[in-house]
Amino acid sequence: MSRKFLSHAAIDGSCSGWHSYLGQGENLGVTEDIARFVAAAHFDELPREVVWRTKTLIVDAVGTMLAGSVEDGSRILQRYIRRAESRQDATVVGAGFKTCASAASLVNAAAGHALDFDSIQLSSWPGTAHGIRIHPTTPALAAALAVGEPRDISGKDLLLACAIGIEVGCRVTEAIPPDAYQVAYQSTATMGGLGAAAAAGKVLHLNRDQLMRALGLAATMAGGLRENFGTMTKPFHSGRAAEAGVLAAELALDGFTSAPHILEAYRGFFLAMGGQYDPARIAGKLGAPFFIIDPGLHIKRFPCAILVHPVIATMIEIAQSHGLRAEDIARIEVGVSNVVTSTLNHPEPKTGLEGKFSVAFPLAHALIARRLSLNDFTDEKVNHPAIQALMKKIVVRADPNLLEDGGNEVTAQLVIESNDGRRLERKSTLEPGQAQKWISAAELEEKFSQCAARVLAPERAKQAFDIALSLDSTTSVHDLMERVGTKS
Repeated sequence: MSRKFLSHAAIDGSCSGWHSYLGQGENLGVTEDIARFVAAAHFDELPREVVWRTKTLIVDAVGTMLAGSVEDGSRILQRYIRRAESRQDATVVGAGFKTCASAASLVNAAAGHALDFDSIQLSSWPGTAHGIRIHPTTPALAAALAVGEPRDISGKDLLLACAIGIEVGCRVTEAIPPDAYQVAYQSTATMGGLGAAAAAGKVLHLNRDQLMRALGLAATMAGGLRENFGTMTKPFHSGRAAEAGVLAAELALDGFTSAPHILEAYRGFFLAMGGQYDPARIAGKLGAPFFIIDPGLHIKRFPCAILVHPVIATMIEIAQSHGLRAEDIARIEVGVSNVVTSTLNHPEPKTGLEGKFSVAFPLAHALIARRLSLNDFTDEKVNHPAIQALMKKIVVRADPNLLEDGGNEVTAQLVIESNDGRRLERKSTLEPGQAQKWISAAELEEKFSQCAARVLAPERAKQAFDIALSLDSTTSVHDLMERVGTKS
């Protein structure tokens, strides 16, 4: 398998001071230093020369704004914003109002990822551990809906745009080795915008050159950091990806320019993502077959990080079959790859959001309640005394032997020691092949109903489900958006 390698000073280590600082790990002091500096600043304390030079810079900048305001690119942006502000034609799901396309796409995609319950791509790269990649559906869908609803597209148009957007997002992500995920960027935030741009561009009937410009724009807006896992900013990544896709596609339609070969360019996207990529995972692979067919996406059973799903299911099965209770437990050991320990970055969660990126909380709740559902990831449940007590008995360790399982598997080794001397051991694995065991219509309706019950009455939820499942015979997406746009 061939990979392309891009070299740059920031990659080959010549920026020694920068790399040295990164190596300090938990040294996060400069963030607080900046915040303190900004919060404490007062005009009266500014040196006179700073005031003068700042005025000079402001005058200079205002002048350049005035001069630049008549440039072609500025005129395009002005027209875009004027139209966007005057438009109220894209539905915000579950909120009861409409707004412009870019804003609707941001809110809807962020909502779709808020519970970490949306579908996910697992890597098919061999020889790497636990290759979680991208949540491709929510950015692509939110972007396609946002630009499609005002244009009254059909269900077939929406299906086509989403299929294309998901395919582009997955294939670009798959071209980058999974070990690149171990740096700071989060895949949905970076690659999701490309899929969203493709989906929105398809709805807008962009031609090849316009699509290349849209991808160039979306790529330059890519960004999102894994340190934000367990906060509201993590789902915001998905929202920003969708928004970037809409903005990129609509600006490209208006003639806005960007670099035409942004992915493979020397100073382009793949360099920013670490400098390695395999072009053979894109060229000749797009739609041949579609990624959602082979190797497939995973539709989540639990509303939390996919890396802990196998061991949650195993814990529920063991607790039920052996009648285990919290008071029976002496110790629980969970062996995982180091990818899991670095990704699930909240070993002692204190909030429901942190619990989604923890090993201890889902396991403790699964043992006590024999289930783990949509409404279990709350601050109250995470901090329940029984849960907190059991979490203290759970030890998570990196197991080097699990690194041999391959990037296309999510594996954990569970060992439960009880107070009466029992030792229960189980290895649990979620393989991409399980994505081929596609969710049944009944299972899908059950999950949809649980999700929709937070906003919609049962009858309206059933209508929305039936319309969504028959989009290929739906003449207008308005039929769907009218059902999901208002609380009932």
